[in-house]
Amino acid sequence: MIRIRGARQHNLRNLDLEIPREKLVVVTGPSGSGKSSLAFHTLFAEGQRRFVESLSAYARQFLDQLEKPDVDAIEGLSPAIAIEQRSGGLNPRSTVATATEIYEHLRVLWAAAGTPHDPETGERLKKMGAGDIVAALSAEPERTKVVVLAPVPREEAADGERLVADLKRQGFVRVRLDGEMIDLDEAESAWPARAREVEIVVDRLVVREGAESRIADSVETALRICGSESRVLVQRPESDEWEVRSFQTSYRNPKTGFTIGELTPRHFSFNSHLGACPACEGLGTERFCDPGLLVDDPQKPLAQAVKGWWKPKSQREKMFAREAEAMERMFGVEGVAFAELPEALKVLLFHGGTLETGWKMGAEKKPQLKKYEGLCVEAERKLHAARSEAVRRRILRVMAERPCRVCGGKRLKAAVLAVRMEGGRRAADATACSGPEQPRWLGIQDFCGLPVEEALEWLKGVQVPSDRAEICGRLVKELEERLSFLERVGLGYLGLDRASGTLSGGEAQRIRLATQLGSGLTGVLYVLDEPSIGLHAEDTGRLIGALEELRDRGNTVVVVEHDEAVIRAADWLVELGPGAGREGGALLANGPMTEVAGSPTKAWLERGAGSREPGAGKSTLDWGDDLVIRGAREHNLKGIDVRIPLGTITCLCGPSGSGKSTLADDILMRAMRRHFHGSTDRPGAHDGIDGFEHIGKAVIVDQAPIGRSPRSNPATFTGAFDLIRSLFSKLPLSRQRGYGPGRFSFNTRGGRCERCEGAGRLKIEMHFLPDAWVPCGACGGKRFNRETLEVAFKGMNIADVLALSVAEAKQVFSAVPKLAPLLGVIEDLGLGYLRLGQAADTLSGGEAQRLKLAVELAKPAAPHTFYFFDEPTTGLHFGDVERLLKAFRGLREAGHTVLVVEHQLDVILAADHVIDLGPGGGKRGGRVVAVGSPAEIAGIPDSPTGRALAAKLRSEN
Repeated sequence: MIRIRGARQHNLRNLDLEIPREKLVVVTGPSGSGKSSLAFHTLFAEGQRRFVESLSAYARQFLDQLEKPDVDAIEGLSPAIAIEQRSGGLNPRSTVATATEIYEHLRVLWAAAGTPHDPETGERLKKMGAGDIVAALSAEPERTKVVVLAPVPREEAADGERLVADLKRQGFVRVRLDGEMIDLDEAESAWPARAREVEIVVDRLVVREGAESRIADSVETALRICGSESRVLVQRPESDEWEVRSFQTSYRNPKTGFTIGELTPRHFSFNSHLGACPACEGLGTERFCDPGLLVDDPQKPLAQAVKGWWKPKSQREKMFAREAEAMERMFGVEGVAFAELPEALKVLLFHGGTLETGWKMGAEKKPQLKKYEGLCVEAERKLHAARSEAVRRRILRVMAERPCRVCGGKRLKAAVLAVRMEGGRRAADATACSGPEQPRWLGIQDFCGLPVEEALEWLKGVQVPSDRAEICGRLVKELEERLSFLERVGLGYLGLDRASGTLSGGEAQRIRLATQLGSGLTGVLYVLDEPSIGLHAEDTGRLIGALEELRDRGNTVVVVEHDEAVIRAADWLVELGPGAGREGGALLANGPMTEVAGSPTKAWLERGAGSREPGAGKSTLDWGDDLVIRGAREHNLKGIDVRIPLGTITCLCGPSGSGKSTLADDILMRAMRRHFHGSTDRPGAHDGIDGFEHIGKAVIVDQAPIGRSPRSNPATFTGAFDLIRSLFSKLPLSRQRGYGPGRFSFNTRGGRCERCEGAGRLKIEMHFLPDAWVPCGACGGKRFNRETLEVAFKGMNIADVLALSVAEAKQVFSAVPKLAPLLGVIEDLGLGYLRLGQAADTLSGGEAQRLKLAVELAKPAAPHTFYFFDEPTTGLHFGDVERLLKAFRGLREAGHTVLVVEHQLDVILAADHVIDLGPGGGKRGGRVVAVGSPAEIAGIPDSPTGRALAAKLRSEN
């Protein structure tokens, strides 16, 4: 057993509890009840501290500075590994393959067993050793005449006099000049006019029994001279014609001259100059000027429609006005709206050409022409040459990203991409042509472009050279295991080349879980943070199987979780509560899942949700207008049309990888950002979107962090801190000392502590572990200097205010206009437990999302607003979900539209309209499986969501 005594970390109430080892333990409770404080900040933190104690003296010198968990004792603690809900990171070079170390194995495999091909012709290249050449010549019929030649490089053949003298010293007597065999003495005089192709005649012989040793000596001599190629003239006994053969000891195509040297794993790395595409330097993308970002209003004439990168009223703007006038005159379209201009004019405008200036030249009055660069070409040129950061920022407003035109987004050089391996055969599907299956030759990036499940199938049939079967066999086996782990945690739909920064928190966490499955560790304490995030109800069983496998290996698995299926599968339940913040931190239940008594979570599971709004989800609601996405075909979407009824709560659902995020985020949200906010993001491939004219505003409430540094916190993000600083600046002592609002900012000099620069903490760089943060010794973590802390409101200084929870601050500032209503909205969304000064990087995705919603709800009423939420139930207990649904209903009743991407079944059942994508992930997804009310979806057996809804409704009835 793991015995915890006197746990007081954060809001924990001096807890004493025992947790069994080698069990699946679920820690649950309302948001802010202390789950993470117990699992991560107590159990894992103590495990990490003890690990540091086992390190060298150099490591231990930092130990006293590390913050220890506030606990009396922990007994029976194993080495701890935390698998947290962190995003995949912002490094553009990080992919699923690199994050799981799969790519490192692939680089070794392709370097050892890959077969180079000519990138221009696609021909397979072969190389032979000296023994192979000798065997090939010895196998010719007897009395076959053979002339062994050694080609001379062009640069060495330029100096004929020196080369001939050198050959004579070595004992050679003949050369072959441009196909004609001549003696060296004759070649010396004929050299200046005939030195285009030179081959040294190494030997002339006849194939007969016992000639193998002479052939071998001649071949080795030829290879020693030319290095990688030996040419041979062969005349068979029955023929008068000479046949030219080229034997390659390196990968070379004699037809095109393409040559590739010895391959190493570094050649397959896009972080190395040996392999990275020279155009994009291994990023796979390039910046380009997007014509759509240059056009502000296509309904205006040309000069007013184009909004360039230049400053208003600048010389460049005046010049463009003259250019626009000349173009309109040239095409005879003066005053015509940009949308109606001929395509030829737009090509000239953006990409350049010949422009008639309007001036006449000479007696014949010929129109004066000038070369016009084009706005896009000019912007790209100026961005490349810009030295001023201000100029770069202006130009970047009209720039977007696209796959590199040289490598096609594959990051590597063409020669490296053409190194291929033969793998498994094509899987049969409904669209496959009849006939025998064909083997597939894939380059390393072609392989990474496959979803995990297809990559696994291809790898099972991979062909490796027999002389390298032993080492390559071990590589292939390791790769199969790592890919199978990814598939078992529900990530079979992910492409291996998927950028880590595009992964959700749940996907990134499951990737780390799959890595741990492959490590084979035993006797370890694993602590996980809601690994079910982003998983469809039908996929959760696979996650539970992975967690049980970790447990069955002899590990202790502690999971902070709210998912119903994971809680039911637990061996042991730890529940904290009853509320959040200071109202939480108490132990409500601790024991086997089947035996715990007094657990609110168990009682909730036994009685079902039972609190959904009566009548919700009827498809007969009078919705009015629709928002229609036409022909969505980005990634795996199959050219689908999707209607979103306005004025409703619509839930977009489907299995992981079915295309929900592609449809909602990559297409709809990016189009909305462009339409309403002028964003530079390019929407995914689709034909068009109808219905924007019915929407006055778009609010995108995703799970992106509200800040990545300890300086960002709920008070600063919501604007509450601005109001608090303004209040403090008006207090009598502030007026007496002349303090303004800036005095109470921890981001500016004057009032903050200068030792920590207002962070309240100091960063300790740990070369062997992630950087650690410790409280500042000068200010004691209060961020401000002594003089600033002397100003008090109701007996509290500015640091005390930041330490208040939202609920406490609401009471303290109940009489302050604007501030009290804002804090009230945050509390209504279930975030009353958050401290105003809590670091933003400690907030979960769900907490960050609800803070963004609170900011929007606190604003004055706006016209019809379209709200988009990406899995807003992240981190929410059953009771908290009801509070969130109440906020959604309030938005709908105010006449707004709510679109939710969600897997949580209670949210789906409470929606007015459901759009279910699927039926699977990856290539098996991308289709609209079912549309209608939740009740209608539950009656469709082909719908994965419908089956999950039907099962839930049966369990509640």
